[in-house]
Order: sequence, then C-alpha cells, then structure tokens
Amino acid sequence: MPAGVLQWLVRVVAALLCLVAPAAQADGLPLDQAAWIEQGTSADLARAVARGHFQPMAPRQVLPVAPGRTAWLRVRIPAPAHQALDLDITVPLLDDVVLYQRDASGAWQAQAAGDHLAVSGWDRPGRYASFSIAPATGAARTVYLRVRHADPIGFDLRVLPATDAMQQRQVEYLGIGIVLGSLLLLTGACVLHAWTLRETVRVLYALYAATMTLAIATVTGVTGHLLWNASPGWTDTAQGALPVLLAGIHVLFLEHLCATPTRDPLWSKAAKVLGWAIVAASVVYRLFPPEVERIVVSAALISGAVAGLVLAARARWRHGDPVGSWVLVAYVPLVLVVLTAVLRMHGFIAATWLTLDASAASAALAVPLLLLALGARTRSWQRIETRVLPMTQQDALTGLLSEAAFTAQLDRVVAGALMRREHAAVALIDVVNLPAIRKAYGDSMAEHCLLRAVIKLHRVVRESDPAGRVATGRFAVVLEGMRSREELQERMVRLVASGLIQSAGSSFRVPLQFHVACLVLGDGVYASSVAMRKLAETLESMSPRTRRPVRFVDAGPALPSIPPEGDGESAPPSVTVPFTS
Repeated sequence: MPAGVLQWLVRVVAALLCLVAPAAQADGLPLDQAAWIEQGTSADLARAVARGHFQPMAPRQVLPVAPGRTAWLRVRIPAPAHQALDLDITVPLLDDVVLYQRDASGAWQAQAAGDHLAVSGWDRPGRYASFSIAPATGAARTVYLRVRHADPIGFDLRVLPATDAMQQRQVEYLGIGIVLGSLLLLTGACVLHAWTLRETVRVLYALYAATMTLAIATVTGVTGHLLWNASPGWTDTAQGALPVLLAGIHVLFLEHLCATPTRDPLWSKAAKVLGWAIVAASVVYRLFPPEVERIVVSAALISGAVAGLVLAARARWRHGDPVGSWVLVAYVPLVLVVLTAVLRMHGFIAATWLTLDASAASAALAVPLLLLALGARTRSWQRIETRVLPMTQQDALTGLLSEAAFTAQLDRVVAGALMRREHAAVALIDVVNLPAIRKAYGDSMAEHCLLRAVIKLHRVVRESDPAGRVATGRFAVVLEGMRSREELQERMVRLVASGLIQSAGSSFRVPLQFHVACLVLGDGVYASSVAMRKLAETLESMSPRTRRPVRFVDAGPALPSIPPEGDGESAPPSVTVPFTS
C-alpha cells in the first residue's frame, strides 16, 4: 500500500473516531432515587423494603459496595400510565444486579443481569444490564435494584420508552462498530505491510492494534454479549486482564518503535522487563484478593503509561527523534483514559458513558497516531538504508560496483542470454603494470592510476553497462546488446591504446598497460562463475609483453536456433541446454 494512501486511511480513521466519541446520549426520564447500603449479603427484598432505611441519593453517586456489602436502590419513575419503559444501566462492569417490580397481581417479579450470570441467561441479553418495566395504572412506578460489585461504583440509570431505548442501544452499537471496524482495518493494513516489509516492529504494531480492538470490545461489553456470552467467569476476568495485557504489549511495542535498543541499552532492558512483567500480571492478577487485585491492575496500567511517556520523551528531547513527537501526541488521550480508569476503579468517579465508551474511543485514537509514528520510523530506516546501500554495493576507491554486486548483475545477464537469447558480452580487464607502479611510485600513485584506468574504461563503455572492481587492479564489465567480436574488439583496442597515451595536461608519463579477456554470449553461454573463471585463466595465460593484449574466450554450449513463426512447419522438439559448470 503506498505511503500516501496509508496516511489518508489513518486520517479518515482518526476523523471517524473523533465523530463517534462525542455522540450524544439520550436523556432519560427524571428519577427519584434513594439508597440503602447493607453491611452484608443476606437481606432479601422484603427486609430491605420493611426497614425503611433508604436515604436520598444524587445521580451518579458512587456506592460503597464491596465483596461483603450490598447496595439497595429505590427508584421512583414518574411516567404516563400504560407506557412500557426500559431501564438501562449503561455499565458493562457490574458483577450482580437484580431489578424487582410488582406485576399486575401485586407480586414481586425479578430480572437478573451481571457478570455472575452468563449473558445468554439474562432476561434481556446485551452489552449491559437492561430491564423492562411493565405498564402501570398509576402515574408513578417504584422499582428496586439490588447491586453487588467488588469495587465501589457509581452509574447512570437511564429510563426511556421501550422504542426509544431500543433505538438508543442500536445507535450505541453503530458507534462502537465504527470504532472496532476502523481498528480492524488498520490492523489488517499493518499485517499486509509486515508481510511485505518483513519488519518486526510492524508485527508488534499489528499485535498491539488487535489487542486494543479486543480490549475496547471487552470494556464496552461487545465481546461479553457476542463472543463469550456463555462464560460468565471469563467475561468478568477479561474486563481487567485484556487492558493490563494491552499495557504490557504497548510498552514492548514502544521499546522497538523508539529505537531504544540501539540508543539506550539499559532503558531497553528495563522496558522489556517491565513490559513482560505487566503481561505476566494480566495472567495472575485474579489469584489475589479483590483489594490487592485492584491495586495490581492500577499499578500495571499506570506503570505502562509512565513507561511509554518516558520512552517517547527520551526519543524526542534527548535524541531529537520526530517519532517521539507522534508518540507523545498519541499518549495524550491514552494517559487520560488510564487515569480515568484508575479513578473509576477506586471509586473516585462514577462509571458513566463518558468514562467507558467515550474513553474507549479516545484510547482508539492512539492506534492511527502510532501508525503515523511507525511510518515516520520506517522512512527513517529507509533513509539510513539508502545511505548504507552504496557503501555495500560500490567500491570505495573507484565508485564501481563491488565484486558481489557485479556478480549479481552478471547472473542477471547470463539468465537473459540463456532464457531470452539476449545478446551481451563480458570483459575482464587487468592493469598489468600496477604492481610495478606501486613499487616505483608508492600507494598514492597506484591509487591515482586506478582512478585513471576507471576514467578510460568509462570512455569505451556505456553509462548503463555494469562495471565493477573484482580485484586490486582488475575490472569487469558487462556490455549488454553486444552482438559481434569485431565491435567488442574495437572498443577494447581503444581502451588498450588510451592507456599507453599520456593524459592531456599531465606532467608525468606513467602508462597503463591493459590486458583484456572477452567473452561474447550471443552464440552460447556459460554459468557466471565459469565465465569469470575462464576469463581469469585467459588473462593469466598472457605474458606481460604480449602483442595480443585483447583475447577472446571460446563460447559455451551453442543455444538451439528457433525457427521463425508462421513458416508452415511443425516446431522442433524442445532441447534442454546443459548449464556448463
């Protein structure tokens, strides 16, 4: 996928998340609420109603519930008679909630929901607890709620006409679906990039984005409703395990993204230890008592957020890395979400739509922003590779191809000659008197003469013809499109002659004595290694004072000729040409 398309995709996803997050929640009917906190779990509805200890409570008031404590709520609903209503508790985190209301005969009827019960067993399965309130003859209806939860919690009670409540739930699912679909789209795009570029950091990003998607789906109650609705134990465990796992994967991903291993080895080791420790905490935190469990989850979330901020800040201000800026921008909503979750977990703020669904959408904004940071990191690596590549493929002194790079080009030309009958020739050129020049004038003059030899070589070959330095004073060149020995010999004779002529403007006479071995691939072909060996043997067979400085190597096995198409004759049987080695 082109970088421009990917950036456009990221901007679209970020815009969708921004539009979904502030989606307005429908205002419910005004309610008169009162609460009684039972110091135990043994009271039934009759006892709760008879005691008359209900105290008025404000909306979203945090209830001091705990494993050995129960909250009883009395809710009076002023509404037109004979109108069906729905009461929604828009918090997918509650462990146990039961609604009691009188039926037409005056008997109490109960509806149950919560993580202690499989979602498929709820009276009305959904993302969160939702109860139907039967029509009544009076202008006001009174219902009771029994709430049990492991942590102090406050929540909204939303009462709407049944049709309006159904529409509101569908709108909420639409918004969450847009968020999750956008994250899955980014995850899939990054998986394709990881497969194409073979980058470990993109694999970590795909894992991070997938975990973020699953964590958001879990916190918003989607997975509990649609995926593991028959497993109440895992539904409850996943609410804490997946966010903690996400924090650990986030630290490990940022450790790679901020290039910490190469810049700060000690910080890199510390980040890895912390990341894996947080991942381990996501597995074992349920082994602790509820009070300790809450502390472990809070510590894991906060330490993951702080570690990410430290890594990004060091990358930005200590190393001047622009990737750190993107990470810091991505961390602004993420840190706010972590702080909100910790405050809610300890009962300082209520669990509302703003602290759950909207916070999840805000956390999802980090995914496209970190993808932009990953793109900046990839471009940085590509610039480094662009600078390093010539150092590995070019000879430092002459600027010609290195031996390995030239061999790769020769393999390509030989394959073209064998498979497509392409014409080409190979020449191996030796500066015979280079050792004598080095001995008489020193290394500096020898290097200067090598540069002169390269200049003279460029005068007889095209700029597009691959040329490389394969030994100290030996060069090789591939002349593509060369069909005849005569043309090749003419060029090489000009090269030999130019070496014996004094350079224009030069104040000294140091001739360059060239010996050339040539091979034309038009009529036959050798394997590239065999061709180079035969050319080298031809050069070594020449005496220093030979009168034939340009010699040809016999062609390899002849290639079968292909009859012209449309001659009316049947094609000859295919011939397999052995590759000489």
